Amino acid sequence: MKLSKLIENTDVKPILFKEHDIKGLSEDSRQVGAGYLFFAIKGFKTDGHRFAESAVSKGAVAVIGTDEKFLKKLANKGITTLLTKNIRKTEALIAHKFFGEPSKKLKLIGITGTNGKTTTSFILYNALKNAGFKTGLIGTVEYITPKSRKKAERTTPPPIELNALLKKMVDEGAEYAVMEVSSHAVSLSRIEGLNFQAGIFTNLSPEHLDFYKDIFDYFLAKYRFLKYINPKGFFLTNSDDFFGSIIEGTKQIRTFETLSYGKSGNFKITKMQTVSNGTLIEITFNNKTYRIKTNLKGKYNAYNITAAFGTLLKLGIKHSEGTFKSIRVPGRLEEVVPNIYIDYAHTPDALENVLKTLKEAYPDRKLTVVFGCGGDRDKHKRPLMGSIASKIADNIIVTTDNPRFENPDKIIEEILKGCNLQKTVVIKDRKKAIEKAIKENKGIILIAGKGHEDYQEINGKKYHFSDREAVLEVINDIKRNS
Repeated sequence: MKLSKLIENTDVKPILFKEHDIKGLSEDSRQVGAGYLFFAIKGFKTDGHRFAESAVSKGAVAVIGTDEKFLKKLANKGITTLLTKNIRKTEALIAHKFFGEPSKKLKLIGITGTNGKTTTSFILYNALKNAGFKTGLIGTVEYITPKSRKKAERTTPPPIELNALLKKMVDEGAEYAVMEVSSHAVSLSRIEGLNFQAGIFTNLSPEHLDFYKDIFDYFLAKYRFLKYINPKGFFLTNSDDFFGSIIEGTKQIRTFETLSYGKSGNFKITKMQTVSNGTLIEITFNNKTYRIKTNLKGKYNAYNITAAFGTLLKLGIKHSEGTFKSIRVPGRLEEVVPNIYIDYAHTPDALENVLKTLKEAYPDRKLTVVFGCGGDRDKHKRPLMGSIASKIADNIIVTTDNPRFENPDKIIEEILKGCNLQKTVVIKDRKKAIEKAIKENKGIILIAGKGHEDYQEINGKKYHFSDREAVLEVINDIKRNS
């Protein structure tokens, strides 16, 4: 595509312009090829302008950046250079255009919120597939197109990768795409230019407060997602969540339809009953009651099911009796072997929800929880999670999660501030912590924090580690030695 066409309707100001037929886009100089447009992005750890000349040497024919002084020096060497005020927004707009505006060629459903995004996205993805539609999925666990699957590195990928994925879905015949939309994706303009047919807000509780000033700043990032909903589309918000009710209260200022779900919503949850192997949910909408049986446990999953059900109904897609019966979400209250569960719960709210769910499902069984907290993230939540574990679980094993660049001993020390020390032990080695829980188990075990992840991040390096694999290895060792 011609460079002049790509920069139309953006704030790009040419410093030295030569027309080029752009063959590819990249923000990583190592991935540049002949005829590429390179985005020099000033990031949190490094400045892409430092790699612009390297990108040119590998075939980039034009550079877009924000450092005017540097770009003028590059222009003096005869290189096409373009200046923008907001490089991330510009990158997203250009990427969407370069890949043929793929979000306009399928029905894109976006899900945002603190907890429940992954589960709700998997519910919708599977329901749409079961209804006979070719569907794609972009989220925390994996990126799926009608003909491929790839492990996810981010909940919402950067704009070039994101739009390339959407184009791949279109090329492979997808009619729908379900996408988790993180707050970072909104704040860093990854979804700029995209067209969402439908959106869902699940809930909001404190998270990413290492990135945002406070919870209200975090909420505003989630709220800004609504500006990407098609005027003829619709949005579902959780009316039982404080921040969800704020979204509902502002529905009059929007052109698209805004509906609510919950105990007081348009999609009204009138019954949540734990039954054998799952939950029975009754939802009333427009004076009609729908009964849904799901294998998913817990009240919080009743909300996820209701959000998905409401979305399907508004899309005009009928659900069958089995639509919600056999849902598997990797690392979300996943029963690896009988009585041993893993879950991605890494926030106070998520940990409380899953612990309460297991307590309600197994009221006569002892509950052991194994968990830690990530480094370089939300330090305030560590004692809160210790306190929640102490109130609900019978036994607690505090261990490591992803310490990143923090001292794991310090993280554990902060968790312990909220723990009942009489029911708590510390085992820093996560594999040994899981082993102790299993060997001394007399009830139900929850291993929380990592879920589907298959690594531990320590001092900037990722080492292979899977809670699921660790459980199976310990079980197999016990069987061999018995």
